Amino acid sequence: MNSSKTVVAAAILSADGKQVLAARRTSPPEAAGRWELPGGKVEEGETPEAALVREIGEELGCLIEVLDWMQGEAPIGESHRLIAATARVVAGEPRPREHDQVLWLAAEDLDSVDWLEPDRPFLDALRHVLGMPEGPTLRGIFFDEEDARTAAATLEREGWTARVGRERYQGEDDDEDHPWSVETDAPEMVLELLVDEYDGWLDIPEEAPDDSIAPEPVELPDNPKRIKRPDLGNS
Repeated sequence: MNSSKTVVAAAILSADGKQVLAARRTSPPEAAGRWELPGGKVEEGETPEAALVREIGEELGCLIEVLDWMQGEAPIGESHRLIAATARVVAGEPRPREHDQVLWLAAEDLDSVDWLEPDRPFLDALRHVLGMPEGPTLRGIFFDEEDARTAAATLEREGWTARVGRERYQGEDDDEDHPWSVETDAPEMVLELLVDEYDGWLDIPEEAPDDSIAPEPVELPDNPKRIKRPDLGNS
């Protein structure tokens, strides 16, 4: 059984999902000037997700929503382990309180800063998340996390990009089970086969009518017939 204490880190994504927030440490001396994904220790009786939300609020003064936990973990010394999640800001603006600087980094910029060793194992996964195409993507919804991750792995083996996230619907309680989403650039037919296999569904928004297209003109008869009214004079 792993008795290491858990430390959580947040890969906070920009609104367009193309950048991630990095924070520069000021202490301890051996870590000062180096960069990390912000976060902190999980307290006793606290879930990793709750700890991450709390720590980011304390460190950056904003509220985040945890989207998905990244695969793997990294040791921190002999007594702690680091796990990381993707997240997004839902209220406030990230401003450093315990760090001296924060930066938004795109996938190609991740190697431009000196990361702390525990954060480095998550960089390849971040490159994949940040490298999602800018063009149209499709979303498949799955009830089970394992099904969503299996579907995403299948898409990636076939050469498509795929990103797994926790799907939340407005109005539902936080303690309810939420489905999982897979966002991909695969063709609709490819994703449809997978969601059918796992009893999910395609999340395809309805297209709004194009107001710029004028309606077809109605053809009127050249010689309209007159309607003869009944003679009511003798009634």
